Amino acid sequence: MKITNLFYKFNFVAKHRRNKMRKKIENKNVSFLCPNCIGGILFHDLGLKFLSPTVNLMMTQTDFVKYVKHLEAYNKGNLVFFNHKDFTCPCAKLCAQDLDDLVVHFTHYSTPEEALNKWNERKSRINFDNIFVFLEERDGLTYEELESLSALNVRGLVVFTAHKYDLPYTVYIPKYADSGEVGNILRKNHLTEAREYESFFNFVSWFNNANGGNYDVSEYVKK
Repeated sequence: MKITNLFYKFNFVAKHRRNKMRKKIENKNVSFLCPNCIGGILFHDLGLKFLSPTVNLMMTQTDFVKYVKHLEAYNKGNLVFFNHKDFTCPCAKLCAQDLDDLVVHFTHYSTPEEALNKWNERKSRINFDNIFVFLEERDGLTYEELESLSALNVRGLVVFTAHKYDLPYTVYIPKYADSGEVGNILRKNHLTEAREYESFFNFVSWFNNANGGNYDVSEYVKK
């Protein structure tokens, strides 16, 4: 076994961090919808079951806005797999009647069959009374698209942004202001294994306490 693998296997600092998180989480049947790997990483740390079809896949932020705004319609739609010139993982168009096709990259799966099975299995688990939605300002996401999210009927909503907005569910991250979009918030501290996104926002407290309304996330932002 490589030294690096041994380190991660016996990294008691990281285990202590995860155990603290798991002791604090009270809301354990969360359906966490997000368009990238954050959901899988965060819920692995929390030791929670994946109650979301968006785990272990990737969409653009703009496609994801369409998905969460028409969640039930897209979940009733069909995945049509195709060969993508820029990706080796299974890729599919998510097609729903009278709605735009969305592109889904199943980045952690080897075959279309595996991807389809996991998609169907996890979308059937969605807890519609306990949905939390996470996005990042990138991929050309516009203010109008961000603003339209206020009409969602979910328990929690947060968007990490590179600009200051007057929307109560946005979290401005100054380090990304110059680039105009949020960068790689999956960077990992190799001692604690904490990801960068944890330094900006208290996800555990948000899961435990958010309850819809105007989606004000100010109390969960880390200073």
